Order: sequence, then C-alpha cells, then structure tokens
Amino acid sequence: MRPTLHSSRNFLFVIAAVLNIVALAYGQSGAVERASEVQPSYPIPGSHLLWRDDQMVREYFKAHPEAIHQMRLAKTTAWGFVVGSTHSWKAVNTSTNVFYSVASTCRAVGTNCYVFVEDASWGTRVTQASVDSVTKAFDQSTPANAAKGIYQTDVDAFGNPPDVDSDPKIIILMLDIQDGYSGTGGYVAGYFHSVNELPISANANSNAAEIYYLDCNPADLTTAAGITNGMSTTAHEFQHMIHFNYDQNEISFINEGCSEVAEVNAGYSLRDQSAFVGEANHYLFDWRYNDNVNVLRDYSRASRYTLYLREQFSMNIFKPLVQSTLTGAAGVSAALTAISSSKTFNDVLQNWLIANVVNSTSVNSAYGYAYPNLSPVSPKVYFNPNVASVQRTVQSLAADYVSFRAGSNLSATFTLPVGSTLLIKAMKKGTGGTAVVDVTPNTPFTVPEFGSTITDVTFIVINTNPSSAQNYTVHASGTSQVVELKYDTTEPTGYLGNAAGDTVCVWFDAVPGAHLDSVRIALRRTGTVKASISKYSGTLRPSPNGTPLATGLTASVSSTPAVPYPVPWNNWGTIDVRSKNIIADQPFTISVLCEGVYTAAPRVMTTESPIPSIITSYTYSTTSASGANWYYYSSNNAGDSIYTYLIHAYASFMVDGVKKSIELVPGNLSLSQNYPNPFNPSTMIKYQLPMTGYVTLKVYDMLGREVATLVNTTVTAGEHSVAFNATALNSGVYFYTLTAGNVTTSKKMVFMK
Repeated sequence: MRPTLHSSRNFLFVIAAVLNIVALAYGQSGAVERASEVQPSYPIPGSHLLWRDDQMVREYFKAHPEAIHQMRLAKTTAWGFVVGSTHSWKAVNTSTNVFYSVASTCRAVGTNCYVFVEDASWGTRVTQASVDSVTKAFDQSTPANAAKGIYQTDVDAFGNPPDVDSDPKIIILMLDIQDGYSGTGGYVAGYFHSVNELPISANANSNAAEIYYLDCNPADLTTAAGITNGMSTTAHEFQHMIHFNYDQNEISFINEGCSEVAEVNAGYSLRDQSAFVGEANHYLFDWRYNDNVNVLRDYSRASRYTLYLREQFSMNIFKPLVQSTLTGAAGVSAALTAISSSKTFNDVLQNWLIANVVNSTSVNSAYGYAYPNLSPVSPKVYFNPNVASVQRTVQSLAADYVSFRAGSNLSATFTLPVGSTLLIKAMKKGTGGTAVVDVTPNTPFTVPEFGSTITDVTFIVINTNPSSAQNYTVHASGTSQVVELKYDTTEPTGYLGNAAGDTVCVWFDAVPGAHLDSVRIALRRTGTVKASISKYSGTLRPSPNGTPLATGLTASVSSTPAVPYPVPWNNWGTIDVRSKNIIADQPFTISVLCEGVYTAAPRVMTTESPIPSIITSYTYSTTSASGANWYYYSSNNAGDSIYTYLIHAYASFMVDGVKKSIELVPGNLSLSQNYPNPFNPSTMIKYQLPMTGYVTLKVYDMLGREVATLVNTTVTAGEHSVAFNATALNSGVYFYTLTAGNVTTSKKMVFMK
C-alpha cells in the first residue's frame, strides 16, 4: 500500500501549520498577498496496516498451493460488467481491520479495467469526469508515455497480474476508504489487499477478484492534481498486485521500492527525499510497520535505492527482481545475474552509498543520479579538525558519513576493531572538482591541501555486513579556522510581508569548541532591526528560543538596493558579539523582531529552498488565522520548498590560546530565477560566477532526462545570461542546473504553451 504523493515529507507537517505565501515582495510598494494557513492532512503508509493479513494469505497458499488453480476452475467466465452494473464489494477499515460492504455501480469499462464507484460518493466526491480520467490514465496515457497507460507500463516493467477471477480486467473501486480520517491527520490513499486473492471458502471477506481501492476522501479526484496523485498511487499499487503473482514472500523494502519506482517509470514524481537524507545511516532493509512516522523514512530510502537501480541498470532489472522467488539481497543478486551484469549486490550497495553524498556521474558513472535536485545525505559535520578520538557506529548495509569543512592540514585516522570488514572512502571537494579515494584503516589519511584547494572532505564508512552493526573510532587533527554557518545556498529572491510584532528565527547546530564572533543579517531596506541569541529549545513550539545568550542586539543598514537585486547581495547588517563570550557547544537561535510596516521598514531577505530533512527557519506570526504561534513558511502549494532566512553566524576556535577570527564573505556564485516564469516559448536565465571557470547549464524534464545544454564551456567571472527556447518541448515543469567547479545549483521553471 502506498501513501499519497509527497507523504515522505508530510510527517514534518504535523509539528506545525504551514503557511503558503503566494507572493514575495521584490522591492515594490504594493502589498504582499498572504494565503491562509493550512493544516494539511498527511497520508498513512499502508504496508504496516495490512501486513498481518498478507502473512495469513502467504501461509494459506503455502499450505494450499492448489487453491489458485481451483479458483480458476470454479469461475471460468469473466465478470462481464457493463456500465450500470451494481455490485457490493468487501473493503477493510484500515484503522480497525474490520471488513465492510461497499455498494457500488460500474461507471466505466476500459480495455484493462472496470471502474466502480461507491454509491455514497457518486456525484459529490467522484464525478464522471473523475472516472473518465482514471480510466484514461490506467488504459491509455501516462506522463511518461502519451500512448501507454499504467496497466501496460507496469506489465512491461514487472510482469503480469494474477488472475483468480478468470477476467483480465482489473477492478478499480473508488471510495472513501475507512481509515480513521476525521478531517485532519492521516489517511490512506489507496491499497491492494492480498486477501482478495483467496477463495471465499477460505476467507469470507475475500472478493475473489483482482481489485484495487482508490480513495476519494480526502483525496480529491475532481481536480487535476487529485487525479495525478491518485494515478501515481495506482501505478504503485498495481505493482504490488503484480508482485503478488510471482513472489508473496518478498520483503517490504524491495516490494515497496519496486512500487516507488513504478511511479517514476510512469512519469510521476519521485517521493520527496528529505526523510531519507537525514537518516542515511540506517539498516537498508528495515521496515517499521508499527511506526506511522518513521516508516515514511523507509519509503523514502526504498525509493532512493530503486531509483538508483533504474538509473544504473534501466527498468530491465525489475522484471527478474519481481519474478524471482529469492528475497532481499539474494533477489537483487539474482536480478543482476539475469541481466548479465558483472556487479554483485555488495558492489551496487557500495556505489549507491557513495552516490548518495557525491551525486556526480562526472566523477564516476556509478556515483550519481540523472534525476534532478536530489538532496545529498546529511553527514556529521566537524568544523574543528582537532577532533579527539570519537567512536561511531555504522548500521548494517549502510554508511556513516563524517565531514570536515573548515581548517587546514587535515589528518584523520580510522581505527577499526580486529576482524572488522568496514570499507572507507574519502570524497574530496575543491576548486579542481570532486574525487573519491580509498582510505586505509589504522593509518593516518592526510589532506595537506585542505583549507586551500580542498574545501570539504567527507569520509564514507561502509558496512556491508548483512546482519550486524559495526563500530569504529576516528581521530583527526589540523588547524582550526573561522566557520561560516548558514542554510541559504543562493542569492535572496525576495522578502516576506511579516507584520509588525512578528519574529523571524534561524536555529543553528552546535559547533563544539567554537565561540560566536559575529552575526550578519541580509536586510531589504534602510533601517535598524533588533536581534537576540538564545539556546535552541529543540522544538518549534511553544518556542524555538530557549535560555537567552545575548539580548538587545541591533543590526543596521544605510541603503535600499535597487531592483533587480544586486549580485552578490550587498545589504548586510553585522553584529559583533565577541564581547558576549558565547560558546557554541549547544544548538542556538538568532531571532530578529519585525517592526513597522514591511513596505517601509527593514525585513530579513529570504531564499526558496527544497524542504530539508530538518527545518531551520521559523516565524512567529501575530496575525495567523490559526492563532499567534510559531510556523514555518512553505513557498509553494505543493509544500516541497520553504522560505529560508538569510541570517549567518560566524564562529572561531582557539588556536595556541589565541582566538583566530576573520569574517567570511559569502561567495557570489548564484543562479537566478528565469524570467518570465511561466514562459512561452522563451525565457531568460541569469547566473553569476565568482571566478573564471568551466561551467555547464543544462535543462532537465521531470524524469531527469536532459532536454537541452545551454552552456558547456569556460566562462569568465561576472554576470551572464542565456536564452532558452522550449518550442520543441511539451508543456510542463522543467529544471535548469548550473554546475561550476564543485558547486551545483538548480531551479525549476514552468513552460506553458
């Protein structure tokens, strides 16, 4: 069973209401339109809800291998439904596991499906237009192929569905799934229930038919977005039905991963990866059936893994994977053999674990993804290379990631226990690009160019042991330097219309051993703002601000930059906090009070960022329709990106008893939003380089396929612009990606014919 699209990020939403701000102010005098606050429902993943029934079905067929053949003999003719046929189907309440009957009417007969609609939902939650859209998507057309529907797309990729009812058509039942949904909170978007493959004599709750359940409440099948979400779910669930036909014993990770890639293969979006990147060091095959929140991380991890298989081996690997009766790692190995690959399961695992932090096929074809905008994993970051011996643990079939991002003359030694099978790689990023090299355990690994041509060293500690976690110890040394702490990765795109009395806040993780030196705040217009520094409370509500560390701070600017905004942004207010003696050994917040009318008074600038694994920019809204409280702001209706405040902190370390501190100037590599956007058929893309270097600017579609190369040459420092004409492309969302040196940044644009 699959939760609805974007569900892997929605567990974040239960901690706060989300405000969708529909417009930014770009220096205009006009008002900023504010959308109302929305507390979105979030889907509940289904496998952990029906797994006991699945286990019962497996045990029955193991004891009665003749049952499916006997069912076919008992029912030798097709259902023969026509539009207007009525039937009562059995469904299950996923919150209570109680079965109930659904009175329904056939509203469409397609090439590969009968579409039934619950009578109680007809005309309100489901219309004939909804039915026609579902039928077309299942039979005729997907975003990936206008001439092939979900049925044939999944069959070609995975194999044939079962047929216990002697009718090749799949029954799609559109209904308000009973799942405990009461207006807010969790809901199930759709499910395949293996109980329906049993003979009725074995289980009176079986429909003895190939049937799929599609939710219509709160899923809205009367809208294009609702249909897209529902059909993405259908591609997912139909794979489960096919998988059942070949291997009823497959582990959930592989089965769900195949369903996740079925969505991408049909042209629907990949599940958001924020839940995975924050928990990359986790047992690969784990599946948390009884945890409605953390199981979303399992879905996210499974989708990442099977996406990687698809990109490395094409969809050809999935038919042997699904049709093999071997499970888990053995099934993956058998599939690799079936497609004549020389790679082993461990080979693929190691490359995948490296790709999740490197994500660059230019380094190695196995170390990256074509799918755009995939967030890298979140490593443990040490800003001070003088790390005492620290013991860490790598989970089974996983990797631990440790980064050093400040200082110079890095040397690190990884000590492994006797008999350890851990593998260690180092990713070195710098002005010359990215390289991945081997690290010898129990031997110093030195990076003398660290702090000059190498700016980031990330160690990837890989555990290929299938059954147990392993420990290791890392000891590092080097020279400490100042650290810039920030979460924005591009130039500001605007500012929010925060009301007087609102507070904006950014929290920062601890930097053990460091002292705060200064704070820099990007401000829109002339004036002064009041700021404070506090310990981070660890939670959004009742407040992220804990014990005060410094109050009564002020930051001022004396100019109001013109539009379009200067690049790099030059309107920063600086606060020197060295006299406050603030030790950054615990997470801390920097808060700024909003005063005056936003069109005339200073406001903190923002960027739009993909929703991260951990949200760091918060706002106390005094005017929220949901009540004055702390929120974070989503920057689009899809909820997959947020506004990030441009507030930076600077910390330094003691070296030979003396604090070494210089304020860093943010780099000025930037990629601007295309203009106009949406566009038809041409648009302009601007970018700025801090130094002369080799640059690529490419355009990708939603499936990660490259559709245009706009720049692929050495470019001088400064601002540049390039036109993009999409006349030959279909309407839709596209991504444009700028790569300069070791930095890659992307934005999305909309082409509307």
